[in-house]
This record gives sequence, structure tokens and C-alpha cells, in this order.
Amino acid sequence: MQPTLPDRVQSGAAGDAAVRSERLLSLDAFRGLTILGMILVNSPGSWDDLYWPVEHAQWHGWTPTDLIFPFFLFIVGTSLAYALRRVRADRARDGGPVPRAVYGRIVRRTVVLMLLGLLLNFSWSLCSYLLAGGETPTLTTLRLPGVLQRIAIVYLVTSLVVLHLGVRGQAVLAAALLLGYGALLAWLPQPHDYRANLSPTGNVVRVVDRAVFGEAHMYTQARSEPTDPEGLLSTLPSIATALLGYWCGLTIQRWGPNGRTVGWLTAAGLLSTAIGLGWSAVLPISKKLWTSSFVLLSGGLAAVILAVCLLVFDVWGWRRLGRPLEIVGINAIFVYVASELTSVLLGTIRIGSTTVQGWLYENLLASHIIEPRLASLAFAAATVGCWWLVLWGMARRGWTVSV
Repeated sequence: MQPTLPDRVQSGAAGDAAVRSERLLSLDAFRGLTILGMILVNSPGSWDDLYWPVEHAQWHGWTPTDLIFPFFLFIVGTSLAYALRRVRADRARDGGPVPRAVYGRIVRRTVVLMLLGLLLNFSWSLCSYLLAGGETPTLTTLRLPGVLQRIAIVYLVTSLVVLHLGVRGQAVLAAALLLGYGALLAWLPQPHDYRANLSPTGNVVRVVDRAVFGEAHMYTQARSEPTDPEGLLSTLPSIATALLGYWCGLTIQRWGPNGRTVGWLTAAGLLSTAIGLGWSAVLPISKKLWTSSFVLLSGGLAAVILAVCLLVFDVWGWRRLGRPLEIVGINAIFVYVASELTSVLLGTIRIGSTTVQGWLYENLLASHIIEPRLASLAFAAATVGCWWLVLWGMARRGWTVSV
């Protein structure tokens, strides 16, 4: 069984072996690669000096950075195929109801992820108040949407969907989500102004978020972007992203790690990518709106990368090559939360007129590397390296941290 998140903290070599023996190396490696990419793009030395691959597209279009979040949601879906495998088998055999304990675990993980996401959103104002003499933090301006909040909602909904709908029903639901969401973006809030409906300020996602959350509780409060990139309505198509991953997980389970599976995943991924690119001629690819074309593009590319990982690590058996990524993948949520909180601390605590992060960047890299974008990237890469060493130390002790 390979849950999206570990169920407990295990320590010692025996615990480590028990966890690894039941996991698909290619999936952990893909998850680890995705999390390392997330840390890389979230940790530049300067946000003003970025190469295009490590920054988000301004609105329409996409960059490699825009693929990181959908890749993780895709992996959530693939992991569910393993986490719920025994429950699905039991229901197929005796037709009984889903055990209450299964629902309990799903709800618990959902709530914990939600709370962690809100904690990260609140951490900036809290640390500013405690460490830098900032204003008293208040819940009236707490951002409610977020990355972990979206993961929580997608995890909850996708879990319930795969427990109660067969693959055909799931496919119908995914198609309805993508087509319905595409129609909403095109026709609302101005039925006869397609261009305005897909603009940063006129889209229906922004309208819904402002009505439900209020401007003070959105990403726009702290940033200059008018639309929250983790909006409530745009979470709907991200459920389809997770379902794409779930179907890939079912395929691996049915056929096993072999050339046939790799070929199928690659072909399906390339087809999805092509459909997404074709659809973008009508409905532009946009990560911030999570457009339906973006779902198919990112899901297709995720399937191709999963196929490559499956080929290299599980079919060819190059397991040592995957180990550096695996030790990240088995503690993905931990390192994401820990790295974000550390970034908040380094960006809050001050040394003279600058922050600790600014001091480290200026004195260790910016003053020695002429090209500002290269210096900024080097700082991000160094941050990734530091966190990998932390995870390597945890892996040496057999530690996996649950939520």
C-alpha cells in the first residue's frame, strides 16, 4: 500500500525497509523530483532575477515551473491507486460498504493538510510580529486558499470519487469537469465577451473568490496579481488532474512495471499533451486559471515522465540511481512545509538593514557572480542541496514523517 502521505513516523532500519518494500520506486522518484523542483523555484536569491524556466508564465502560456503543482496533484492520484487498492479489492469481492476507518483516515489527512496550509499562510505575519516588530497578526487578512488547501480538497474529492465510481463513471466526471469548466470560463461573467472572461481581472474564478472569501482573504492582498492562483472554482478541473494520475496508477497495477506499461503510459501521455495543445487554440493554457487545456497538457507530460521513471527505475532496475530522489519522495509533505517555514524565517529575521536571506545571498553569491540571474539560481540550487542533505540524514535513520 502506497498512501499519498505516510501513516506514521517510523524509525530504524527495519521500519525503513518495511516502508520501501511496499512502494513503487518510480513514483517516489517522480514525487521527489517534483518536490525538489518546487523548492528550487520557490527559493531564488532574488525574485527580480530569474531565468524563464524557473518563473511562472505571467498569464496565458506555460513554463516548466507551471508544471510542478499539477505534477504533484497527478502523483496524488497515482498514489491513491495504491493507497485504496485493498479497499477496492474488498468491495469488488464482497460488495460491502467502505469501512468507516477509511473515511476517517481520508478526513484526518484532509483536515491536517488544510491546517498546515493555513499555518503557512499565517506564518509571514506571525513571524513578522514576533521577530521583526511588525503589526499584530490578525485573522481578518489571512489568505484562505493555498497550495496545501488545494491538495487537501483534491485528495478528499478524488478519494471519494474512486471509492464510489467505477472507471467509466470517473471518466464521465472528468470530462464533465473539463468541458463544464471550460464553458464557465468562456461564458461567464460576460456571456458575449470571451476575451474579457479570460482576462486577469474579468474571469469568473476571480468573481467567485471575491464573493466567497472576500478580497482580504485572497492572494491579491499580498501580491499584485488580481486573480488568486489557487482559487475555489479553479480547483474543480484540478480534480481531473488527479484522476489522470489515478488511471495511470491503475494501469501500472494491472500490467505491472514492464515495457507494455511504459509504452501505454507514453502513448496516452503524448495524446493528452497533443489534445491540450490543440485545445489551447480555443481555450488558452493558463496555470493561474487551471484551464482545461492546461489539465490535459500537464497531465500528459506527467504521464510521460512517470513512464520514463518506471522504465529506468522499475523495468531496467537502476534502483541506486533513483535512491537520491526516493529519499525526497518519501518525506515530500514534510520537506515542503519545513522549507516554506524556513524561508519565512530567513525572510523575516533581520541583520542590519536586510534579512538573513538577503545577507546570505549578497555575501555568499551575488557579490561573487556577475550575472544576477545565475547568482539567483545558484542560491536556489544551494537551498535544494541543503534540504537534500537533511532528507538524506533522515533516510539514514529510517525516518518518515507523517501528517
